[in-house]
Amino acid sequence: MTEQQRSVAMVWLGRGVPVIPCSRTDKGPMVPGFGRDATAEQLAPFSDPRQVWDWWSGRFKRAHVGILTGRGGADVRGLLVVDLDVRKEGSDLPPEYAYASSGVDVLERMATEAGEAWPDTYTVLTPSGGVHLYFRQPEDGPLIGCATGAGPTAPHLGPLIDVRGVGGLVIAAGSFSAAQGIPYRRTSAANVAPQPLPGWLLERLRPAAAPAAPAPRPAAVRALSTASRADRYAAAALNGAADDVADAPEGERNRRLFAAARRLGELHDTSPAVLEESAVREQLLAAALRSGQSEREALRTIRSGWERGLSDHGAGAA
Repeated sequence: MTEQQRSVAMVWLGRGVPVIPCSRTDKGPMVPGFGRDATAEQLAPFSDPRQVWDWWSGRFKRAHVGILTGRGGADVRGLLVVDLDVRKEGSDLPPEYAYASSGVDVLERMATEAGEAWPDTYTVLTPSGGVHLYFRQPEDGPLIGCATGAGPTAPHLGPLIDVRGVGGLVIAAGSFSAAQGIPYRRTSAANVAPQPLPGWLLERLRPAAAPAAPAPRPAAVRALSTASRADRYAAAALNGAADDVADAPEGERNRRLFAAARRLGELHDTSPAVLEESAVREQLLAAALRSGQSEREALRTIRSGWERGLSDHGAGAA
């Protein structure tokens, strides 16, 4: 056991990631000095090969191997870990997540609403059935801290999801749990390392910028009275979709934008002159910016929803 735990600790240290001995029963840290406001001097022992070797050769030889998140060693960007917990029996969740059995279900819904795929990154299965997704801290801007469960501000993500950034820790893959009798186990492919945070997830983890002056509401699209019934219906659908996106509350913005683009994509063939792709993109982007979304993420969501709508319509016709 000593050799196993020490080997895990030294592997992570070799990757430039600080490590800390943790209790094998409650996973609590057994050495102080690593918190959010820790100085470089206080953090130095967790990246010192001699100190780490001594910890797992002597006093803490059977300890869990904890990985310090947030800050890396010299020239190494630190880690951010998204911890997807298993729902405890009898626990209550907000109505929109009542179906969820774990944080995996919650994050899957967020990805779908953003029109994005499940993130492919270094992944660990915990002894209790939870999942840890490892990412690199963003290259620019402030490092991301820690948060537990749902909350009104970033970096809170949602129920059954914890965020481990600056000042946090997680137990490393290969470290053995005394409580469950099995190790934390890596499930991603051997060549998959912690990846950069996908844009849609970074947007949720970063605090929102100070609100700018409201953007003007996009001008309504008008169909001539001589236009066909289909054209008039398409113009009304586009205006309604833009209004719905512009008025979306926080937490609903990506979902509404994706749904609007998808619906307009499905209707495209009924009135291609009105629901021309660039016109739809212009209207929905203006509405998304008014609601507070970033241009880059809004354009990505519009494109994803539009393509899904075209695909769905083609499948229905077939």
